[in-house]
Amino acid sequence: MARGVVVVTHTDLDGVAAAAIYHRLAGLVPDVESRVVMTEPYKLHRTLADIGEAERVAIMDLGPNASTFPDTLEAVRRLVESGARVEWYDHHRWDEEWVSKLREAGVRVYVDTTTCAAGVVARYAPRELDAEPDEHVARLVHATCAADLWRWDDPLAPKLFRVVDRYKGARGDEWKRKLIRGFAEGSLWWPDLDEALEEYLRLEFKGFEKALSRTLVRDFMGCRVVFTLKDPGPPSASILGNALAHRLSADVVVIIRKRGRGMSFRSTRANVREIAYRLGGGGHPRAAGAPLRLPLHYRLLSLVYPKARLLYAARLVEEALKEMGGCPRD
Repeated sequence: MARGVVVVTHTDLDGVAAAAIYHRLAGLVPDVESRVVMTEPYKLHRTLADIGEAERVAIMDLGPNASTFPDTLEAVRRLVESGARVEWYDHHRWDEEWVSKLREAGVRVYVDTTTCAAGVVARYAPRELDAEPDEHVARLVHATCAADLWRWDDPLAPKLFRVVDRYKGARGDEWKRKLIRGFAEGSLWWPDLDEALEEYLRLEFKGFEKALSRTLVRDFMGCRVVFTLKDPGPPSASILGNALAHRLSADVVVIIRKRGRGMSFRSTRANVREIAYRLGGGGHPRAAGAPLRLPLHYRLLSLVYPKARLLYAARLVEEALKEMGGCPRD
């Protein structure tokens, strides 16, 4: 089984922990006896289409985006038709139609919104792998869910949440693979992580101050929305969104990455998954994302006036909120 195993996961703590748990349950050494692919939801359809031959493909902590679901479905159909066993573990909210169509295509889908993705893998992968989760898996799930579900009832949660996001680019990819290997082997913390956490906290403060200086506040139908332009690096979207929501009394925070093509939505009181879904994305009620496709004139303008990205995002969000009659609540 080993050489033909591909694990496709998200790039945050939940995705890293889910991949580590899957490898631990399967008894595989990450990137040695498997192939680990980390991606974002808006890239998932392309990622799956590029996998090639595999005996088993396990997808985790990645929910389909509404705008790309047809392409995602086609990609997994091809994998199944080529002989791959495809498993999908997720905790985001899905359309029932998505689940049905994927299962009809032969995908073994496990969607459970009561836990984080690490928890979904720990709960359902054992039946696929004929394995039993141990105390280390339970401990990793608890810390990961505490961060991902924004409970913070585990002292390890804020530390792991930050160190996973410490590096970006090629270095970040290798760093997260190192974390997957460490977690899979049975470690939760080691000396390298102390240094990463200290540096992250310094950069987090600096990044927050910069994002705060590049905000746009709009009130749409009684819904206060804060848009901010974020540079690569700390703080994470969740930490930044939570801080801005409290500081600026916002119902919704929309984070636009300076070099990205997407919007991240965060809220403590609105169902941002509904907003993201109308804009071709998806996610959780409190944390979601959607693509941001700038028209050519906005792209050109953003080269000299970066806040143009925020202005265009504001137009899209305003239209979505008007259709919904204001901030969507749970």
